Amino acid sequence: MVSRPETIPSRLLMMSSDPSYEAVLARLADLEQELTERQAEYEELREQHETLREQNEEVHEELREENEELRTENKRLRAKLRWYEGPHTPPSKDQSDQEESSSSDGDEDDEQPRTDGGTPGRKSGHDPEWRDPPDPDREIEVICDCCPDCGEEFDESAGVSPRLVEEIPDPQPPETTQYNRHHYACDCCGAETVASHPDCPDEGQFGVNVIAQSALSRYDHRLPYRKISDRFEQLHGLELSGAATWHATERAARAGRCEYDQIRRQIQHADVVHIDETGIKRDGDQAWLWTFRTEDHTLYAVRESRGSDVPAEVLGEDFTGTVICDGWTAYPAFSSHLQRCWAHILREAKDAADQQAEGEPIYRALTQLYVALQARLESDLTIRERAELQRVARRELESLIERSVPDGPVATLLGKIEGGLDHWLTFIGEPAVSPTNNAAESALREPVVLRKIIGTLRNDRGMFVHETLLSLLATWRQQGRNPYEELTRVVRDNDMVSRAQAVPAVSSSG
Repeated sequence: MVSRPETIPSRLLMMSSDPSYEAVLARLADLEQELTERQAEYEELREQHETLREQNEEVHEELREENEELRTENKRLRAKLRWYEGPHTPPSKDQSDQEESSSSDGDEDDEQPRTDGGTPGRKSGHDPEWRDPPDPDREIEVICDCCPDCGEEFDESAGVSPRLVEEIPDPQPPETTQYNRHHYACDCCGAETVASHPDCPDEGQFGVNVIAQSALSRYDHRLPYRKISDRFEQLHGLELSGAATWHATERAARAGRCEYDQIRRQIQHADVVHIDETGIKRDGDQAWLWTFRTEDHTLYAVRESRGSDVPAEVLGEDFTGTVICDGWTAYPAFSSHLQRCWAHILREAKDAADQQAEGEPIYRALTQLYVALQARLESDLTIRERAELQRVARRELESLIERSVPDGPVATLLGKIEGGLDHWLTFIGEPAVSPTNNAAESALREPVVLRKIIGTLRNDRGMFVHETLLSLLATWRQQGRNPYEELTRVVRDNDMVSRAQAVPAVSSSG
């Protein structure tokens, strides 16, 4: 007789009575408990890993931002280093002489091979400049019918390779217009009137564009009047003499004199003005070209004096702003609120150190002080902190002055530092004040180059034209305005004002 197999419940019942089964159950319970603990540890480790990953991403982002800041700071420091070195070698006078020489040797825009070991193109530390492509005025489809190699005809184009080409129109001949100006007599009051037209000038036979081009050719392109007349004839077939181009340029200056006076009033109310001067000839005699520059305006004034009477005349004797200048005695005679140019004193300290061994530590101390002050002022300091920084810096300068040195260039240098002790550190207390007068020196570079071409101003009319057009063009460039458009505007506006102010009368000259 075959026995029936045991059922599962009965087998479990038998196993449950077995002592070894109890041990297995206990072991299973222990394993379950251990598994639960391991799972808890795993979850904890997973959370820690997630937290560390997030922290790592945050640290990575912070390091990336810090690296970007360091790159930016490195570029800024490189630019500042060029700024510091620029005032030292060579002086602005030498730079101007170099520019004069380059302008007389040939076209200054021509690329000459480098022989000093340098490389052309963008220099290190300068941001790249990109030229935006213009929108085309027209499109021309350039197609080919057959293969130039085998003569097989093409079915269709496989693609288009566009190329933008910019070209100026062919020189246009002048437009000659005759304005038949009718005149009238009023039956009521008897007044006589000559009709006017906005494009018909009140004087001369040349229009607004000729006047603007004459002035720009003279003061922007540095052409002699004879060359200006040649240019008009070559490009437009317009025949006019050198004297005619001079009169056209003078007319542009007279039209812009009102705006010149507006620039002067703006500078008179400025908080900070850079001032400098350079020599110029008037009918062979010594005269001076002064420049007064703010952030948005530049004014030139030609005077026979180099004394304090010139800034007093231009700025007004009650001027309350800060003057940034070099060590010329006219400036402290005009105002006590000055900022002496650190570029000049550092350059003179370098020269003194080259000539006399005792000047080396003084030059090094001045340079370190200047760089340290610039770095410290980059942070947002309070008024109290600026005052304390100014006091510490003055003490450093006084310690330099107290040094005992033999007579010579170093003693002269220390005398200059002592003489301007009240004016070297103005920029610390006034954030808007620059420690150097580079802005004014830069404003004089273009007139110095032009001086080489002009040679001398003949009379008061020449001085008037010179200072007026130089001021207008420099100010318009500062403000990002188009000089040609502005010149045509001031000439037209002047004609309109002249017609409005003129007494109605019949012109005998027609």
